[in-house]
Parts: sequence; structure tokens; C-alpha cells
Amino acid sequence: MKVTAVLLGVFGVLAALGADSAKKDAADVKVIVLRLEHLKFDAQHRKDIAALNSMLDDAVMWVDPNGALFTKAAYLTAVHDSNLQPEQIVPESLTVKVFDDIAIVVGIYDEKGLNAGHPYHQRCRFIDTWAWKKGKWVCIGATATSVIS
Repeated sequence: MKVTAVLLGVFGVLAALGADSAKKDAADVKVIVLRLEHLKFDAQHRKDIAALNSMLDDAVMWVDPNGALFTKAAYLTAVHDSNLQPEQIVPESLTVKVFDDIAIVVGIYDEKGLNAGHPYHQRCRFIDTWAWKKGKWVCIGATATSVIS
């Protein structure tokens, strides 16, 4: 519970950081969005539904590595109810491109853990789209596809 409160506080600070300047300065936006990405992966790792809920737009479109399309509610339910027990989810090779009120993040994440008691490992390339809405950055779209090593 404490971790969620800290994450939500950090998210709020990042979202509120000079609302106008955070929106306009591409370098600042890159820093903020990269931090939000790391917070998102941490929240996924811990199955922190409250933190994920605060980062995702209500109309987010989420496509998982298997190609399934989720609404926000369906995605949060899937994370909560999942048999996955991630031991780590590590984002790497993150690149951010800023287009006014939109930021696109392309990267790779490496995930290891247990699925219904059995070890699993997946590497995925992902694209997350963040939008400046109502004074904060929220994720409006996410997709991932398996990377063949």
C-alpha cells in the first residue's frame, strides 16, 4: 500500500511538473515519459492495479504479445487475475519521440517469472503512446510483440 502511495505521488508530481512547460519542452517530456514507463513496468511487475489505473487513459487500447485487444477495465482485470508471477520485467533500449501532445515510446522489455507454477521468459518489442490530457501524461495505446532471439 505504501509503494502504491509513493508511486501515485511521484506520478502526480511528474504529471504536474510545470504543466505548460512539461507539455511544450520535448526534452522535459522525454524525461517524464521515460520515468512513467519505468513506473508502468514496476506497477505491472507488482500487479499494482491502482498505479496502472492512474497511468492509463480510460479509452486506452492495449494489445498484448498474443494479439489480444484489451480495454482499460479488461486489462486491469487480466493483470489482477493473471496466473503470471513475474520475477522481473526490465525495459531496455527505450526511445521517445515527442509530437506536441503525443509521445511515442519504442523499446524492448525482458520478462521472467512463473506462469501457473511453471517458469516462463519472454522478450518483447513494445510501442506505447502517451498523450497530454487534462494536465497530465496518460498512456492511450500499448502494443507488444515477441522478439525472437
